[in-house]
Amino acid sequence: MPERRSILVVDDNGPSRDAMGSMLSTLGFWTEGAADGAEALTAAKRLQPDLILMDVEMPTMNGHEACRRLKADPATRDIPVLMMTGFDPRPERPKMVESGADDLIVKPIPMRDLQVRVRALLRLRELRREMHTTQASLRELVKRENPSGSKTPLDDQVAVTAQAIARLIGLDAEDQEVAYHAGLLHDIGQIGLPEELLTRRGSLMPDEFAQIQQHTILGAEITGPFRPASVLAPAIRHHHERWDGSGYPDKLQGPAIPMMARIVSVADGFQALITDRPYRKAFTVAKALEILAQGSGTQWDPRLVAAFATSSLPQRIAGVSDEDTAKIA
Repeated sequence: MPERRSILVVDDNGPSRDAMGSMLSTLGFWTEGAADGAEALTAAKRLQPDLILMDVEMPTMNGHEACRRLKADPATRDIPVLMMTGFDPRPERPKMVESGADDLIVKPIPMRDLQVRVRALLRLRELRREMHTTQASLRELVKRENPSGSKTPLDDQVAVTAQAIARLIGLDAEDQEVAYHAGLLHDIGQIGLPEELLTRRGSLMPDEFAQIQQHTILGAEITGPFRPASVLAPAIRHHHERWDGSGYPDKLQGPAIPMMARIVSVADGFQALITDRPYRKAFTVAKALEILAQGSGTQWDPRLVAAFATSSLPQRIAGVSDEDTAKIA
């Protein structure tokens, strides 16, 4: 008999908390309650629930602050959080994004809506587990194939930028998670390339550039055996396609390029521009955005470039330290 999924219900209103617990029990879940955000932090660490339902408006510590702390703690950051509010949700959504919550629902919550949202976020929990298993396996592969550590094909900066872009354009929590891991693994195929090609300061010969281009195909092949390959492999294979169809490896054009690949392409392009390279110094954020604008509609998806450039993300991303990177998405 499968184990019952556990859900932590956080609400300072006792009758409301009990009613929510009763609804979830009817749906087959095991529940426990917490009366405020501070109590939720302690209970989440102890219980490690599959999902947290968190009311926004609570004394002592509100839901947004509690969620922010949950997502900053490695012990609880992967637990999906569904925020609840009894007020107009529109001003709460930006706060929800900032705190790292995965979804927002308005009370009173119909049983059917609750069931749909909860099951979607439980799928997200499974996806995160699969992604982390894939990531751990590929990190071991990188260490084995590159024991000196001279190649660094796993890119945390691109990962966080891709996740932030996915959130910015309104993709759901599952797609944001996929964007993160696609960004992290997009250059995994570089472990199969000669190191001298990757560190070359001068221009490459045509046959050498053709060899470099193979990293997208190799990367998709490396990730293919892992779950969920159906979403990761296309993003890795196609992140060097161009909007005008002149990219590689398959010369896909416009909307034919998978969305995740388009997101990773913008994230990768921006991070490359604001980072020192062997052949040039890093550009300023303003110059990087100018270059992205110049390539909008030819190299990159114009909708993604416009959304990214007109948001506060570029400055925030460029202004954080490595240890704070995970806080920006």
